[in-house]
Amino acid sequence: MLAKSTPIRLVTLMTVVLSAGLIAAAGTIAPALAAADGRPIAGIQCERQEYGDFHIHAHVDVFVDGAARTVPAMIGILPAQKCLYWMHTHDDSGIIHIEAPKKRAFTLAPFFELWKTTAAGTPERKDAPKIFVNGKRVNKHLDQLELENHMQIAIVYGKEPVSIPSSYDFAKAGL
Repeated sequence: MLAKSTPIRLVTLMTVVLSAGLIAAAGTIAPALAAADGRPIAGIQCERQEYGDFHIHAHVDVFVDGAARTVPAMIGILPAQKCLYWMHTHDDSGIIHIEAPKKRAFTLAPFFELWKTTAAGTPERKDAPKIFVNGKRVNKHLDQLELENHMQIAIVYGKEPVSIPSSYDFAKAGL
């Protein structure tokens, strides 16, 4: 009798273990993906249109221990939800597009939240970055630097690169 019921018990045990594993995994994955469904992130809406009412561009370079990191395309753009956040990237050039229905302050902190939530490759660092604007160091945090049109920003974690970018050719980019 034991021999006939052992395979059934084994299948039942495996089903319970797999189910528990999937439930546990869903609990850890869901929060990371929860905001990538089009809900507001850091007070920034995801909408089906781009606005021209408040439309500026800034360029950001990111360095980690002296090495350049690519700012990915599609930060803040959710094709499945057919929406884009007021702050987003179209390509991996480092240009941040800000297109909002009205003028308001935008800082780098929400941009990094959008990056973490809607794209990959955000620097996972506990130390605060050094921030450079147009090649000059500014004593501000990510949530204090208000973005302005055609601003060149360098975010540096750890060791500084050999040179800090001081400008970006927005005209060449058609902006």
